[in-house]
Amino acid sequence: MKLLYRIGCASLLSLGLISSAQAETPRAAWHAQIGHGYSQLAAATSELEKTADSYCAAPSPASMQALKEQWLSAFSAWQAVRFVGFGPIEENTRAWKFQFWPDPKNLTASKVDYWLNGDKDITADAISRDSVAIQGFPAVEYLLYDERIIDTDKALPAERSCNLLTAISSNLDANANALNTDWTALEERYLSVEDYDNGTLQSAMQSLELLADWRLAAPIGERGNGKPNPYVADAWRSGQSLNTVHASLQGLSDYFVPGLTLLLAENDQMTLAEQFNQQLNKTLDHFEQLPADIAPLMETEEGRKSLKALLEDVNTTKTMLTGPVSAALSVVRGFNSSDGD
Repeated sequence: MKLLYRIGCASLLSLGLISSAQAETPRAAWHAQIGHGYSQLAAATSELEKTADSYCAAPSPASMQALKEQWLSAFSAWQAVRFVGFGPIEENTRAWKFQFWPDPKNLTASKVDYWLNGDKDITADAISRDSVAIQGFPAVEYLLYDERIIDTDKALPAERSCNLLTAISSNLDANANALNTDWTALEERYLSVEDYDNGTLQSAMQSLELLADWRLAAPIGERGNGKPNPYVADAWRSGQSLNTVHASLQGLSDYFVPGLTLLLAENDQMTLAEQFNQQLNKTLDHFEQLPADIAPLMETEEGRKSLKALLEDVNTTKTMLTGPVSAALSVVRGFNSSDGD
């Protein structure tokens, strides 16, 4: 699988993002690593805004391809930090402003259609004050890929479609930069409040539970009524549902595991740390042989087996984190880091 966005951080020390003094504490590692992820997101959304502007100024097949690639790069940067469910991302439904999901009522499509068929001025400010369903990456994906748009006279680069594309992209960039700034400002409190260990660990656990149960098991029919439904997966319109799962798991490896390793080392659990890292890497290895999307794999018995094998390893990774790792670190489930100390 070709993953356009690659974090490329194999370990805490190889990143070189934190000083040796900072590396003495797990929370310092986590703050630095997550901060790097947020800065990557801000850079990617800034590039998306520029690419959208360039496309609408001079549309061509080449600039459309560049736009699609940059959308995926920025969306993957979001997936990499999606496991962070505490701190500034909790404020004002920020996470949904990046990705409104799940969307069983297809509100994203309804909102995009509302703006395209209306006569209101389309600006980033107007988008920022509307529903979260119009503000994030899925709304851009709808403009780029949905047949209800691309096969009509509203297809890009139609004027209102371009106006909406650039407004949403600008809003995404503003939100990413604000998130990055606010995370930096949280540093002193994050490093001083011991319960953020619990908060960070629980956030990763919940992320893996969501990924296993809803982002993989539900689309392939291993949850609920047992019927496969690739339309409940991330990024189904663009055919990138497995790429987004890959980016999320890689984000955990790069932005969560280094701090976890330090915390386990502090508790004389380096063997457990190595086992968890090996299991996560084993899960990541699946993507070398997988396509970008779930849907084509559901069409063959071999493809379905490969998805079930991936799910099995995701579940094993999840169980290891929520089980022996959680027990070794005496994690108390239910902590909400926004409650303070």
